[in-house]
Amino acid sequence: MIIGRQAEQATLSQVLADASVHRGQALVMRGEAGIGKTTLLEHAAREAAQTRNMRVLRCSGVESEVEPAFSGLHQLLRPVLGHLPALPEAQAEALRGALGVTDSAATELLVSAGVVSLLAEVARERPLLVAADDMQWLDRATAAALVFAARRLGTEPVAMLFAARDPERSTVDTSDLPELWLHGLSPLDAARLLAECGWDLPSRARDSVLAVTGGNPLALTELAALDDRDRLPADIALTGNAPVGDRLRAAFRRRIGTLPHEVRELLVVAAAEETGSTKTVLGAAGRLGLPSDALGIAEREGLIRISGTGILFRHPLVRSAAYAEASFERRSSAHQAIAAELTAGAEPDRAAWHRAVAATAPDEKLATALEHSADAARRRGGEAAAASVLRRAALLSETAESRRDRTVAAAIVALDSGRPDLARELAEEVLAEPVPEVTLTHLIGNIELYSGDPAVAYVHLLRCAELLGANDPEEAAWVLTLAANAAFHAGDLEATQEVSRRIAALDCSAATHTAGRCLIEWGLLTGQELWELPAALARAHPQAGERPWIWATVIGWLGQDQHQARRLARETERRLHASGATAYLTELYYYQATIEYRLGQWDDGVAYAEEGLRFAHETGQRSRIANHLALLAQFAAARGAGEDCRRYAGQALEIALPMRERCAAGVATAALGLLALGEGEPEEAWAHLTRLITPGSPYAHPHTVMTVITDVVEAAVRAGQAKLVLGLLEGIERWVEADPTPTGSAGVHHCRALLAGIDDSAAELHFQHALAAQDVAERPFSRGRTNLLHGEWLRRNQRRVEARIPLRAALEAFERIGAEPWARRAHSELRATGVGVHRAGSTAGLLSAQELEVARLAADGLTNREIGERLVLSPRTVGSHLYRLFPKLGISTRSQLRNLDLG
Repeated sequence: MIIGRQAEQATLSQVLADASVHRGQALVMRGEAGIGKTTLLEHAAREAAQTRNMRVLRCSGVESEVEPAFSGLHQLLRPVLGHLPALPEAQAEALRGALGVTDSAATELLVSAGVVSLLAEVARERPLLVAADDMQWLDRATAAALVFAARRLGTEPVAMLFAARDPERSTVDTSDLPELWLHGLSPLDAARLLAECGWDLPSRARDSVLAVTGGNPLALTELAALDDRDRLPADIALTGNAPVGDRLRAAFRRRIGTLPHEVRELLVVAAAEETGSTKTVLGAAGRLGLPSDALGIAEREGLIRISGTGILFRHPLVRSAAYAEASFERRSSAHQAIAAELTAGAEPDRAAWHRAVAATAPDEKLATALEHSADAARRRGGEAAAASVLRRAALLSETAESRRDRTVAAAIVALDSGRPDLARELAEEVLAEPVPEVTLTHLIGNIELYSGDPAVAYVHLLRCAELLGANDPEEAAWVLTLAANAAFHAGDLEATQEVSRRIAALDCSAATHTAGRCLIEWGLLTGQELWELPAALARAHPQAGERPWIWATVIGWLGQDQHQARRLARETERRLHASGATAYLTELYYYQATIEYRLGQWDDGVAYAEEGLRFAHETGQRSRIANHLALLAQFAAARGAGEDCRRYAGQALEIALPMRERCAAGVATAALGLLALGEGEPEEAWAHLTRLITPGSPYAHPHTVMTVITDVVEAAVRAGQAKLVLGLLEGIERWVEADPTPTGSAGVHHCRALLAGIDDSAAELHFQHALAAQDVAERPFSRGRTNLLHGEWLRRNQRRVEARIPLRAALEAFERIGAEPWARRAHSELRATGVGVHRAGSTAGLLSAQELEVARLAADGLTNREIGERLVLSPRTVGSHLYRLFPKLGISTRSQLRNLDLG
């Protein structure tokens, strides 16, 4: 029986019950060491298996100096590898490679997608519980794959319970997952626990013990087991404290110290072996001359539990105590014995790790072996482990040059694996070394671009391109596109123009020069030329991978034909998924979300922004986290979801402002302004939007100003500040005249109509020009708002019958895309013309974002399995989506989807 955890047990029971009816969810239990996380996981596992007939898969993190990639997945998935043939072949092969079954290459995305599919496949037989203890010590590759799955198994009969120690940081960010915090037992429950342990204390002494332990159950249990427990209250009275962690470790060390020598030595081996393999531990123990029956003694003492092929310590602190109690020589001997056993078992990579832990001096041969194991880890998708391996290899290097090169390599791998903080730390280690400037500037530039100051990133990337220019102009051009990206996020459009000029000066292919010009000369290419651009760029730079498609997508995003941009972006997404080039997905989703916003496909746009946010969290890209939060704020503002908008914008600004990430800060601020306009608060809208146009403001972002100039002018006019935006509008007019586009022209005419006033006949001409340009640009929200303002202007000029046409068009557009506050305003204006209008139900909420994407792919003829591979869902989840969306759409067969307008 568990004392004092009734509420927590009820929460876990509900998670299991929900999973049993296909409402899968994840829950992270947090708390200090000994607070009861493992006990509750054990309880949940028993309930799942015995009461609910669920299958249980388990793994546990280990505090270790060794970090093999996917060691946690080995523990977790070993019992269900027989299901691999049912997975898509690419995912199955990636998992085989990650788990060392084959030598197949893999990527982190494919491995993570394979975990999602495998768990869903296993759950087809019966509901599944995945329990991961000591999440903070799981190897990062495993933790990332599990969190990836936790975010994507919502319709599967899968419960995922993670236990993580506070305040230690987990290897991956789980802050967006539901949490259950565990605190100390109440005085009454703590007293009951002490009594069960046979320790009845006078109330005053008991209160002292409870105070210093904080009601920590393990601390209470271990203190009650001490031989000198009767003196403990007096000790507490004298010292005033009994630190739980130190006291527990000391208690476990004393217990271990009473064991026979050979048992203590075998516990050191078990603590040093990171996977808990009974076979490996016993083999290594035999090499040290230790008897195998020593394990039985440790088990009878309650320090370990032997379960088939695995050894589990009673608590992580027992393991820590066993390892820390041993001298370095004893630990080194244990690692050497484990390495010998692993070598005999044909596991050279893990053997090299253990030899490295035991090493006491630089060893170039061992450092080289670690490099090879890092390469193997990367090939299997274990980027995170590879960074740790390379860092250890650097420490074992015999020359300053090899140490520097391996540290730089570790930093690059850390950046690729979503650990920019580690990459920054490693880069700082080599700043004083004679590192090639081109390497250092490229590394620091990328670190700053994705998780630092974009203005700093621009300086480093520009310098890197200068150094590359003579010997590798095509690579220099690509680095310059990264510099342009940094300049854009820093709000420096002049720097973007400088990048375009520098690309033009390089000895590059014609395709690269064209792509460089397109960074500032938007709309330079026809649709056909844009589609041909990636292949032309790839011919000029064969080693570029999928980067030409990213470059072309950016150009499409900057251009006018957003339908073409959407098609190009979707093809780029398909290619990135196929190649596993996940580093670019976070940025791609930003472009896709923006494109869908412009086209009025807001469910799709929100889905892209949310997925981009998940990937940004998973890869540690703080600047991209801010940008996706800002986009979500923009969608929420347009839909009138005020609480969501303010929350997303606040989170975005909290990240963006210290980093000088002006793109995210500008979009978040513009979203707050748009929200206020929709809520009929022009003064508040002006207060937000004036920040965008104030020189030197941390919110100022010229590109954002150009995209929301109509909001700025409308807020100024309605707040009585029209004169303050005249100069700004004149500047934008000059820019549009120099590089005319339908969107730019429409925006200028829209603003001029607003400024013309009710009595100025020029307003109508401006409205007509704006609507004509928007018809070309096909941006329904912008066009709807121009129609709304035109209708309002006509009605106020007593032209009610004429006003009804643009007002009906505005209402229809707003209802179709889900712009609820604007639809209410259009409806109100129509009623004011004397027409009774019945509001149609908004179609925006008809399907969820994921249902809409499933429907679209099904309409294209993809099978459930193919849709699942594309969206990283199981076929069962796809089928569940289709089952739910058919009634919503009023259809009964898959073929009817082809007749619907799904965007």
